[in-house]
Amino acid sequence: MTNTAIEMHMARTGPATVLKAREVTLAPPGPGEARVAIEATGIAFADVVMRQGLYPGVRTPVTPGYDLVGRIEALGAGVEGFAVGQRVAALTVTGSYASRRNIEARWLVPAPEDAPAEKLVAGVLNGLTAWQMFSRIAVAAPGETVLVHGAAGGVGNLLLAMARNAGVKAVGTASAGKRGVVEGLGATHIDYRSGDLVERIRAASDGGVVAAYDHIGGKHLKAVSIAALRQGGMAVLYGGYDATRGGKVRPGAIIDMLLNNSLSAMKLFGVSQGVVGYNVSYWRDARLEAYRTDLAAVLGQIVSGALDPLIGKVLPLTEAAEGHRLLETSAVAGKIVLKP
Repeated sequence: MTNTAIEMHMARTGPATVLKAREVTLAPPGPGEARVAIEATGIAFADVVMRQGLYPGVRTPVTPGYDLVGRIEALGAGVEGFAVGQRVAALTVTGSYASRRNIEARWLVPAPEDAPAEKLVAGVLNGLTAWQMFSRIAVAAPGETVLVHGAAGGVGNLLLAMARNAGVKAVGTASAGKRGVVEGLGATHIDYRSGDLVERIRAASDGGVVAAYDHIGGKHLKAVSIAALRQGGMAVLYGGYDATRGGKVRPGAIIDMLLNNSLSAMKLFGVSQGVVGYNVSYWRDARLEAYRTDLAAVLGQIVSGALDPLIGKVLPLTEAAEGHRLLETSAVAGKIVLKP
């Protein structure tokens, strides 16, 4: 065991090149903490937003890293239910672009031994997000249809798999080049770049979807996701891609959303529709037992083969900047993973 770590750290905001490797000395884990040697961490769009200085509550200097899979190296005072050498997973929000780190033990969930780290880590941020939205927030019955935007992405491909497993039909928007990924997961593919998007979604879903999972925000939420709902449907907003679309900061997109997405509660009531925001880290903090239960369920489904997260690229930790570039340019389908 060592008390040093290699981190990909950001002293300032800016392009992906602000991510720099540095060696740090870790203090022993404090009360309620564990030290984890990291096997894999994922690159998330939230990491890009942090790098651009737009993520609420996160300021530089900071080491990104929203999730991890690894092994416990040491335990601080008062930690119960875990052992040195045990494999674990956690939603961490920051700090996991590293070879090892200290973390509050309450965020740890036992991780199975018989699955690759890159598959398991794809089940943490992405899998937990998909699972809770699909099973707790906007639930569809067998035979009904849901809409998944970014259907070939890290969250999107898992939403499609969950729908397939539950006997729920899915319509997935993605670029033409990712049609095979979407259709391979049993969904109807729609190229978001051509034609009347809402008209094609409604046609593919026999008049509208019961749930729409939207990571884009901005005008898109009302103009596409809500417009595609049938009566009784629910739109879930779980991201703000529109604000940083194309790798450029677009603060005006937040204003656009406020000005163009004004919704009448009475109008929604009249068609029994709903709109809800979902943030996986807030759910973790506010509903700890649901977090633990749901993350364990996702990891178990990965081991059983019921879920097989799509891995777009596995890179060394020191190539985090390249991972950011790939994510920002939508160059690969699925999760981008870093391994120390």
